Amino acid sequence: MSLLQALLIAVIVGGAYLARRIGGDPQLERPIILGPIVGLIAGDVTTGIIVGGALELVFIGAAPIGGTAPPNVAIGSAVGVALAISSGSGTSAALVLAVPAAVLGTFCELFAKTVCSFLVHRADTAAETARGPSIMVVVWIGNAIHFLAYALPTFLALYFGNNAVEGVVNSLNDNVMNGLNSAAAILPAVGFGILLSVLFNKSLFPLFFAGFAIAAFTNFTVIGVALLATAIVVVIYRRGRGTAPSETETEPAAAPAAANERQLPKTTLK
Repeated sequence: MSLLQALLIAVIVGGAYLARRIGGDPQLERPIILGPIVGLIAGDVTTGIIVGGALELVFIGAAPIGGTAPPNVAIGSAVGVALAISSGSGTSAALVLAVPAAVLGTFCELFAKTVCSFLVHRADTAAETARGPSIMVVVWIGNAIHFLAYALPTFLALYFGNNAVEGVVNSLNDNVMNGLNSAAAILPAVGFGILLSVLFNKSLFPLFFAGFAIAAFTNFTVIGVALLATAIVVVIYRRGRGTAPSETETEPAAAPAAANERQLPKTTLK
């Protein structure tokens, strides 16, 4: 991969992070979006779309919830797609390469967060003296550090790691490649498993098996199953709202108390 291509992809990966901090998280870091963009720069949009969609299944359950630091989806996606195109190894090797790259990218992101934690004190000091521009400087320094934590590892992996990846792929025999293909086929299932572990609900989980059976044993498409699931969710939601007691239902309960109060004997003061 050329210097210009690696540099452009690295800048786009860093910009995808900044979009999350500035633009309200437009999901530009997702593989299904980054894949075609990286494929366009690398000269193979079709492979970018295919590999990006496959990586989206792997990382579908990776989300930064609370203070957690999941695998760095942006770095893993960019490295996986770009190396798959440049080495011609295909989707299977891209999936296997993307996961370790995403894990290593997480360490870079954690390092950036650690460095930025020292900047918080400067922002607190500026806030005590009501210096708004100084606070903004600290915020943008933190954004720049995170930008480099995304862009720099991506550039190094693409520009210097391309030949190494090609050499490793070419040296693998058929048995190892078959193992990589098997691992690549399992990884999307692992991604769905991570997502289900977060969304698990005992009362609604049977609907998951119903949807799987419909998709596997009928001519329903994924869109058809999604529309059916949406209709079921609407019915459950409307029934849940219908079971809540309304104000008119609670009013008769207060009537006997009011009647008893009217029946109490009146006393007079003498």
